[in-house]
Amino acid sequence: MCFKQQRRATRAFTLVEMMMAAGVFSIAGAALMTIFMFSVRSFASMSNYAVLDQYNRQAMDQLTYEIRQAQQVVSYSSNATSSSLGIVNGSGLNVTYTFDGAMQQVRRTASDGSSKVLLTNCNLLAFGLYMRPPTNGFFDVYPVNMTTNWQQLVKVVQLSWKASMSVCPTTIVNSEDIQTARIVIRKQQGS
Repeated sequence: MCFKQQRRATRAFTLVEMMMAAGVFSIAGAALMTIFMFSVRSFASMSNYAVLDQYNRQAMDQLTYEIRQAQQVVSYSSNATSSSLGIVNGSGLNVTYTFDGAMQQVRRTASDGSSKVLLTNCNLLAFGLYMRPPTNGFFDVYPVNMTTNWQQLVKVVQLSWKASMSVCPTTIVNSEDIQTARIVIRKQQGS
């Protein structure tokens, strides 16, 4: 008995089919990689913004608390690269808030020798001084005229700052946060 071997049809992918499959998978892989990179950048940006917002809120809370309890505004200066505000706080200490544009930081210094950096990565800080309105029935604030005894007229301090932060190693992910507040001085002498 002799068995004849039948030829089986061999099944395999042709070269064209392999090239098409590789092309489709390459396009799908590139799309997935793009979505993955976008997600990583978005997550890094949101995390960066949350950290920046936390630092800004802490600095704003401290500034607001101390200015609100101030007895008097004693000094004010502003130019293109720096600005400062000096107050006598509720405890009687002379406190100065200084913005240094070159170092991008806001520093609090007090007459008791303490010094603390409240905010880093600060690109801009502006103080505005306002007085109570005349008794004409309008409830708005008016800019202080910087003449004699202007310190006695200041009842509202407005501050605005812009801080930004980048995620290393790329500068593509950059978060910015702007904080503004109008703070009414409550414990002012002679009020």
